[in-house]
Amino acid sequence: MEGLITNFAYPQIFRAVVLIAICAWAAMLSHLNISNFNDGARPVFPEFMEGRMSRAEFAVVVTGMGFGWVLTGFTQWLGTGLIAVHLTLIATDCLGAWSPNRWVALVIGGLWGALCAFGTDFINQAFAALPYNFLNDLTQISTPVLPIFCMFPAVAIASQFGAKNGIMTGLIEAIIYIACTLVGSVTVGSVSISLYPYTFAMLAGMICLFVFAIQSARKNNESLDTDADTENIFTKNANRIKGNWIYLCVQGGLNALGIHVLAQAYQPYVLQAAINAGDMSTFQLAMIGVIIAFIPLIVSTSLATGVYQSVGLTTCMLVGTLAPTWWLAPILGFAIEFVEIQLLGLLGKALSKFPELTKCGDYIRDAMVSCVSLALIAGSFLASNATWGAIGIMIVGGFYVVNDVTGQRLPKSAVGPLAAVVVGILYNLMIALGLVVLVVA
Repeated sequence: MEGLITNFAYPQIFRAVVLIAICAWAAMLSHLNISNFNDGARPVFPEFMEGRMSRAEFAVVVTGMGFGWVLTGFTQWLGTGLIAVHLTLIATDCLGAWSPNRWVALVIGGLWGALCAFGTDFINQAFAALPYNFLNDLTQISTPVLPIFCMFPAVAIASQFGAKNGIMTGLIEAIIYIACTLVGSVTVGSVSISLYPYTFAMLAGMICLFVFAIQSARKNNESLDTDADTENIFTKNANRIKGNWIYLCVQGGLNALGIHVLAQAYQPYVLQAAINAGDMSTFQLAMIGVIIAFIPLIVSTSLATGVYQSVGLTTCMLVGTLAPTWWLAPILGFAIEFVEIQLLGLLGKALSKFPELTKCGDYIRDAMVSCVSLALIAGSFLASNATWGAIGIMIVGGFYVVNDVTGQRLPKSAVGPLAAVVVGILYNLMIALGLVVLVVA
């Protein structure tokens, strides 16, 4: 495939060791409820931590919410030659959730890292050996994700502050998206800065969410002073994250090293384009936009749960590419993660002055789960249609309806992608049995 990154500056064995360390550490931190990558799954962690879910129930939910993203990460690898964080860190979320103890998490996390480093070629060959390779069809599962997921702030606002405000926020996001699409980029001096529509639309939505929360607090005449004996949950969770700073800073250092040597990639399509153009400033400027856009999301879900992001505020990814040498990358990643954690604690104290903001976590969680579930089921219909037309759509629809009427035995976010995989398997089985004739264009 044209544009694939194949000429790496660092040898495969070195990159593999780095990736194994990243995955092992991430799986352990997921098991310990210290960090996870999937923002949509983060609000589920307190349910397990506070004893309202068993480990098995918790693991099923985390896996269900992560399955489609792992597929997305795999298809990102196929399209770029770079191992995406969705392939590594979403999977380690799941492996850590299933692990009975931290040592098992370390081992199986490391094994997953090794599989990603050495085994992706074998998986690709296995799909290619099928009568019909439906792997490219599965890439369509992720097609609706960004368009739908970026609207979660509007959904959260509609739930918390009323439909009118939610619709207004949705319109603002749409306008920002259209404006970014029309403008494309902004030139500052000799540097052209791309305006990524989904990133800035989501940023606008999160700004609206915080504005409505603050306005609501003031309108209700809520006190801005908190009782010294009443510790706000945001502050408690900020302190929990600060207490785990050494674990998180090591993770930040590993992530920075990983992207520097290209053992794993963040925003792989943007990174691929920058590498091929020989100009990393494109990726670095894009990362600044990503950092700005995701600060509200990551901070709010982290403070609402006490569980941090596996890549922090993503600044470790930026400094990893800025580091002049490979050995300096983990030092800078460790340091920037420490700064983030300290700022998070200060932000927690500031947020405690606005009680309405403390309620945002639940609404954000529900909105994210709803948007991701809808996106994945829509993408699964697209993928199954590409594989087997109307029959594929019928199978996915049947899976979804049966799961719904039987009490949602599978999470909504998992049933669609699983059904799309089943469609591909059944289609190949029918071809092998001679019941379906494969027409080669």
